This record gives sequence, structure tokens and C-alpha cells, in this order.
Amino acid sequence: MDAVETFSFQHMNFDISPAGFMIFKGAILDAMEHDLQTDFSLDAKDGLSGLVNYVGAAMLFIRKGCALRAQLLSSSWQESHDRGNGKSRKTEQAQAEEEEGDGEFSPGGIRPERRSGDSDGSGSSGNKSSGSSGNRSPTNGGMKAMSMNLPTSFTEMFTINATVMGFGKGAATWMGDCLESFDAIVAHLGSAGRLQEECRTLVLRLSLYDKSIIVLPQFKACLLAALRSTLPKTWTTDHEEAWTWLWDNIVRILEATLDKIPIYEEALQTALSSFSPRQRYKVRSDMYTRFFALCPVGQNFFKQSNTRLHFIADRVLSMTAEWFKDPKGMVSELSALGLKHVGFGIPTELFTPFVTATVQVMRSYRADETIVEAFQWALILTANVLVRTILEGSTVVMKAVNMNSIKSLKTAVAAAPRGERATWLLHIQVGDQFISPLLWALENGSVHVAEAVLKDLLTIRADRARYYFGADTLFEKHPDIVKRLSDRAPQLLPVLLDGLVWRSHRTLENGQKRRVNYFVRHMLIASGGEFSPAIKWISSSGDPTIVSHPVVAFLVDTLWLGIVKTQFIYSRLWNVLSLVVFLFAQEIIPMLMDSYGRTTPLYWTLFVCRMFSYIVGMGRLGLIQLKRMWIWSRNTMKGILAEIDTDGNGEIDYEEALEALHRFKDTVSSEIKKAIAVLRGNNDIAAYEEEKKAMANKEKNMYNRISFAVMILLAAMLGQEPMIYCRNSPDWPTTQCPEASPELLYRYSIFAMAAMAVHWLMLIDMAVFSTEISAFLLVVREVMVEVRQFLTALSFLLLLFGSTIAISCRNCNQGGGTFDDMPNAVLSLLAITVGLYQGDYRDLGQDPLLLGCVFIYVTFAVVLLLNLLIAQLNRTYEYIYKDMLGFARLNRASLIVDAMASCPQAKWKKFHQSLAFDTRQEFDEGDLGLAGCIQVLEPAAVNRQAKEQVVRFGGSTSKEMPWPEDKARSAKGMDQMEMLEAIIQKTLKRMNKTHKTLSRHSSKDEVGVSFIGSTIQGNSHLNSSSHGLVSGSDTSSMTSDHS
Repeated sequence: MDAVETFSFQHMNFDISPAGFMIFKGAILDAMEHDLQTDFSLDAKDGLSGLVNYVGAAMLFIRKGCALRAQLLSSSWQESHDRGNGKSRKTEQAQAEEEEGDGEFSPGGIRPERRSGDSDGSGSSGNKSSGSSGNRSPTNGGMKAMSMNLPTSFTEMFTINATVMGFGKGAATWMGDCLESFDAIVAHLGSAGRLQEECRTLVLRLSLYDKSIIVLPQFKACLLAALRSTLPKTWTTDHEEAWTWLWDNIVRILEATLDKIPIYEEALQTALSSFSPRQRYKVRSDMYTRFFALCPVGQNFFKQSNTRLHFIADRVLSMTAEWFKDPKGMVSELSALGLKHVGFGIPTELFTPFVTATVQVMRSYRADETIVEAFQWALILTANVLVRTILEGSTVVMKAVNMNSIKSLKTAVAAAPRGERATWLLHIQVGDQFISPLLWALENGSVHVAEAVLKDLLTIRADRARYYFGADTLFEKHPDIVKRLSDRAPQLLPVLLDGLVWRSHRTLENGQKRRVNYFVRHMLIASGGEFSPAIKWISSSGDPTIVSHPVVAFLVDTLWLGIVKTQFIYSRLWNVLSLVVFLFAQEIIPMLMDSYGRTTPLYWTLFVCRMFSYIVGMGRLGLIQLKRMWIWSRNTMKGILAEIDTDGNGEIDYEEALEALHRFKDTVSSEIKKAIAVLRGNNDIAAYEEEKKAMANKEKNMYNRISFAVMILLAAMLGQEPMIYCRNSPDWPTTQCPEASPELLYRYSIFAMAAMAVHWLMLIDMAVFSTEISAFLLVVREVMVEVRQFLTALSFLLLLFGSTIAISCRNCNQGGGTFDDMPNAVLSLLAITVGLYQGDYRDLGQDPLLLGCVFIYVTFAVVLLLNLLIAQLNRTYEYIYKDMLGFARLNRASLIVDAMASCPQAKWKKFHQSLAFDTRQEFDEGDLGLAGCIQVLEPAAVNRQAKEQVVRFGGSTSKEMPWPEDKARSAKGMDQMEMLEAIIQKTLKRMNKTHKTLSRHSSKDEVGVSFIGSTIQGNSHLNSSSHGLVSGSDTSSMTSDHS
């Protein structure tokens, strides 16, 4: 009887009827009678008929009763967990009814948060309750505090009951696995395949524990006690019978397999380890040979190389053994693998022949039935998990993405409830794994489908009750969406940014202003409240067009004016002060000494200024460099530690620490080698990254190099400081003493001259205050590349002609210059090039060979190279000028990213709180819109907006209802091919109707009409329709001539 009940329990989802069972019974009896003939006696026939009738009646009875029991089990399980989480079905129903009402308008799909004094009821009743709660007695307050400390969730109640019953050890070990699997078991009672999968997985998890501690009736007692505790008012005897019935059937399924698991594991391990590498290779080859013989269509899906196919087959063999070691991990791994197969579009019908072929191959190599049974059991479980994952993940949206069809995508998402529309496009959950249709479209290169997804998500829709906008869901599911688009599909970044700005189609202030909402909360603030790296990713792309987008420009300006500008000024004022002090020490004070004498006060002033430059200026720059090194080292070490933390416990053991140190050492070595290679002008390292991406960091890197050069020059000046060498002089402080030799003063002057120039260069960074000046400096810097190429070619010509002329011109005229040796010849030719040659043409004319060489040189250097330089400068300027302001904004964005890395947390928190992202902004006067945006008024003529960007719908306001079809937008959204196909179909229908009319007058025309009709019926696609149109046109012209 138990076996029949368990059998019926496993087949609850099959549609069994009395008529179908009678047909099944008749087929069995006929087969037995045909095979056994006279051996199949009348008594045997009656006995088998009675047995089948009993099983059929039991299955019908259990299936009928199971439907009610399954509903009772599901509702009570959900209610027990909801009450533990502080929810109530009545509360949810009341909230749903309240949302259906039209009396209260709640934009954004989010109702206003209740005040701290409100209760769970309405606002007015909440105030009354909060007022009365203040007069409660201390006893009530103490009881309330005591009740808050008691366990209320189902898991807590289960643990408490297990501890009280003395089953604490089981609750801490195997009962947790049972409780974790029970949620899926209850949720899928109507699916025999899923129920079998969950029971097999649970058996594998239980097999990992010592069999002596597993007492299944203990779990039943704790389960029922926890359910009674969480459902004290609704628990009845029906609940008791239903839950007892469910657990008893599960126990019978578990006990039937639990003892076999150790045998299966040992048999599989022995079998797989006994294969030699040659045999394993042969097994993998035979798997595909047998599979392609059973299912030839499978060859269309296994098109990879042999090495890849052998890798797949080897993983299949290994997975059967891994089930017995880590069943929970295998479910997660197979779920992720199944979701990948969803994207690949693999038919689930191929799994059955693949499993059959694999089992047959294993049977041919290992005839032991235990090995074959264990292998088949594990392989079927693997296939069941994969098939289930593929079926659950193959939503209509994923199918449309795999088809790369925008039309199918729009059709699929049109059926989505308006409250879940964004989730359909961004998140498909299967078990503990998920896949994103948007990211899958990006990875597969379906750019047009990804663009359609982004546009749908970033379209603001509204009914009377709330607004719906998918930007929040997009950034919550994919915080790195900006980086993904920047790396994989840069052409979609403008689509994303366009969707983050809303402009009103109505103007204000007599048509002068327009409301604009920039939804930039997630572009500014990350999920943890820190500064979002979105600006960093955009600036790293090096695209001036993206940085010039209104959203990015608004972000950059907001950060610059709100938080970075002041911080930048304070940091650069030190540079101005250092330059002024250095100017006094090296120029003004020495000039005063030359004018008024070398007095002691001037020497002391000179000493103080120089010491300020050495101690304060050089020390500050040194600390900045050390801080920059510390930040780089810390971030690099964090990344390395995150990569090597393989166990994922957040702790680093000794081996992992050693590996981290070795990786950090290699990283530092590679960075030093890169820096040296860049200084040497190594083109391979210089081309390590794209030139455009390096554009974003050019200004920042230039400033870092200049500041480092200032520090080095100040250190060199300190080593050659005359005042230090004269420290033993009786007239100290002074710079004149025997120790301060002229050579020392000369070296010091060289270092001081270079330091003065570099000090001035540090102020170039101040150009960031004006985008125009920054753009001009950018142009100057970019055209310097052409000047460098010109100087390289000119140097080659100078060396070429200078060395050539010096050989044949030992006794040339010395009028305006000498050509007797190579250095002087090079200087003379350079003077001729820049127009500083003091000689005369007649002096060169006395030596025809010299004159000819000079003419040839002038032709190449002045006529050719100078004009070529002018042409190159012109072309470079035209190229840079188009994106000049964009590159200037790119420079400012990179400076902002660098400044935000050292911004104090308190200052950043105060800044983003001042933006009031939690406040809803108006779309129109009195129309409270969405939160998470910054509203500004821009000139109405800058960006004209003739139509409303918010798509509004009437009708029901339920979040479970899909959006009504907008026929106007659907017609507008049709692409050209769809419109052409529609026109052709209409034309063909019109032609068909015309020819049917004409066919009544002429039998000759019936031939043409028949030809047109067959063309119309047989050609439904665009090309065939076009062919039909051409044929129809010819026949139509014939018909018109006949008429």
C-alpha cells in the first residue's frame, strides 16, 4: 500500500482519467495474452486486472485528494514564512485594494513613507495610536520588549523546537539541509520531475553526514511544532494530516535511495579512476559517435573543435562523481551552465539521446550493473537539472534576444506586468543563479536588441496612480552598466544617457525656460553611498563626444562647482605660493642685493625663502608622491587579495599572503618597466593602451611628472646650495666663500633655472578653470607632435648636409659662417633655415659646389619641410577643433575623478545630501514626478521638445496588468522593412480582389488570376511578396490593356 501511495505521489502531475486508465489496462492485458497465450490463465488475468484496477483507483483517489492537500500545504507554508517576516496576507490584500483606488495619487510607484509615529494602519489612526502609546504602563512596555526578543520567524521557531526536544545536534547539521530543500519541495508538489530532482539532491546532501545522526522522524516532529507555533490561529487537523502525508511520502523516497548512495559513490570512483588516459579518450570519442548515430541532428549543435568536445565529455564524466562530494555546489554550477545553454539556444530534446548514448558507452566498457546504475542515476540527475534550468530560463524575452529580433522582443515584453517589466528585461532567476537578457545581448553582439531593451527600460510610463521608470532597476541589477557599455558597445552609451534626461514640452517664464530633470543619482552615488565610478569609466573611454553629452556635462559641472573646485583651488594655491617664494629667492632678492648691497637682512630673507622651498615645497611634493604611491599600492593589493581569496571567507591565510606578496612584487616590477620604456620612447609600451583612452589622463599624468621633476630639481639644488657650503663662514648667511666655487655656483644656477621653468609649468594645470583655455592648450599640445616630427626630419637633413659639406669645404669663404667642420656647418645651415645667417649670397657663390649643396638643402628644409609642417598643423587643428571642448571636458572629468579619490567622506556625504535625491521633482505644475533626479531650468531654445516624453495610459492602475498597446507608437516604431512588407501585403490583397472580379468576364483572365492567387498564398515573406507583386503588376497591366 505504501508503495502504491508513493508511486501515485510521484505521478501527481500526470493527467489521469478513468477512461484513459481503462485503455491502459486493456493494452496491458492484450499484450500479456498475446505473449503468454495459453500460459496466461483466466485467474492470472483476473488477478492482474484487479491489481491494475487497484493501482488506478488509488492514483485517481490520491490525485484528487492531492490537489486540495497541495493547495493547503502551499498556502500554509507561505503564510508561516510571511508571518515570520512580519507580513500578513490580509495586510497585502488591503494594500493591493488601496493601490487600486484612484483617490490617492502616488507617483513613481512608491507610496510616501509613513512618519515615525504612524502605525501599520492609515495616517490618522497611526497618529492616534502613537499618542495613546505614550500612556502605556511600564508592564505593557516590558511585555512588548519581551515579545520583541522572542523568535518569530519559521527558521527560528524550528531551531527553538529542535533544541527543546533535544535534537540540537541534528538541527545544527542535517536538519538544516532538509529545511533548505523543503521550500522547493513544497513549491513544486505538482511537478513529478522537479520533486524527484529535489529528493535526489536532498539524499546526496544527507549522505554527507554520518548515518547514525540522521533520524528522519525527528525532523517531522520539529517541522510540525514549528508550523503550529507560526500558525496558531489557522492550524487545523487538515493541516496536520496534509503535512504528515507529505513527509511520509518524502521519507519513503529518501529511504529507498539513501542506503545506495555510498555504494554508488564507491562504484563510480572506482570505475572512473580505472580508466587509463587512452581508454578515457576512447570513451569520449565513442560518446559522440553513439550520440550522433542516435540523433544526427545533434551534429548541428556540436560544431566545436575536437579538443573542446573532449573537454565537454570529460566534464560530463567528472560531474557524475562530483555529485557525491558537493551536491549543493553541483546544483549551482549546473544552474549557471543551464542558463548559458539558454543563451546558446540548445534544444532540450537532445539531452535524452545524449544520456542514452553515454550510458550505453559506459555499459560497453564497464559491464558491472552497479557501476552502470550509479552512472545512469547521476547522469540523469545532471540532465534533469540542466533541462529544468533551460526551461525555466527560456522566457519569451530570452527567446527574442536569441532570435536577435526587436519585433519579437517588443511582442514578448508587451505581456509583462507593468510592475515587473524591468525585471523581465534584466533578471531571470533560476535557483541561486540568474542571467540578464540585456547583458546576454551585449555579449552576443546583438546591439540592436540591447538598444531596444535600454530604450524600453528608460521610457517613463505612467497611469493615474504612479510612474514607472526602469533606471533604478537597471543600476541596481547592473551597477557597472556604464563600464560594460563602454567596453562592449560604446555606441549604446548615448542611448543610456539620453534616457536619463527628461525635458518638458511646456515652457515657463513666457517661453524662456524649460524644466529639465537629470536622473543622475546612480551616476553620482554607488549603492554603498560612496562616489560612483561612472564618471571614471566615461573619462577612461577617452571619447570627447560622450563627455560632451548633456548628462555627463551636467554631472561634471555639478561636481566641479559643488565639491571639487574649492578643493582644487586649495591644492593649487600651494603651487602659486611656492612659485612666489622661489621667485623671491632666485630673482627678486638677488636683484635687490645687486642694487642695494649684500646686507645681512637680505641674506637672512634669502635663506628663509630658500629653506621654505626646500623644506615646505619639496617636503610637500614628497608627501604627495608618497601618498599617491600608498593609494596605488593599497588599491593594487586589495585587487590582488580579492583575486586570490579562493575560499571566499574574507580571510587570508599564510599561503595566500605569500602569493599576494609575489603578485604585488611582479606588478611593481612591471609598472617600473613600463615607466622606463615610456621614457625611452618604446612604441610598444606607448601603444599599450589606445591613444584616445590615454587622452583622459594626459593632463593628470603631466602634472604628476612636472611635480615630480620639481621635487627632484629642488633636491639637486639643495645638494648644490652655496649657503650650506658656506656654513662655516664668519659672515654667514652668505653665498660668497672659498667653498662656493664658480663651478658650484654655475651648477646651482643651471638647476635653479630649470626649477624656475618647471615651477611655471605647474601653473598650466590652472587652465582647468576655463574650458576655452584648456581647449587651447590641448590644441597646442596636440600640434607639438607634428612639430616634433618636423624637427626630427630637419635634424636628419642638418646632419646629412653638414657632414657632407664639411668634407669638401676646408677652405671656404668665412663671410657669414664657416663650413670647415661638421658642427659649424650644421650651425650655419640651421641659421640659414631660421633666417639668422649673417652671410651674403655672393660669399657662397664663390664656391659653386657649396652653393649647390646649400640650394639643395634649402629646397628640402625650407620649401618642402616647412610647407609640409604647415599643412600637417592645419589638418591636425581641423581634427582637434571638432572635439576641442570635448577634450577639455575630458580633462576636467579626469581631474574630478582624481580629486574625488581623496575627498573626505563627511564632505562627500554633505554634498550628496544637499542634492535631495529622495525628493520627487515635478513634471508639471502640481504633478509630482519621480525621485532620484536634479531639476534645472534651461533656456527653452537650447533643446527643443515638442512632444511629451512621459507615455501616459488610462484604464486600470494595477501593477499586475500589462500596459495597453499604444497603436500610434507601435506604428511609429515600425522599421522600414516592416512598413514595406505591410504595403506589399495590402497591394497583393487589392490585386487579388481586382482579378477575382475580372475573372468573371474572361476565361483567359482566370489563368492570370489563378497565378496571382497561388503567388499570394505561397509567398508570405517579404521577398516572395515582392516577387508576387512584380508578377501581379505584369498581369495587372495585361488586364488593363485587355479592358
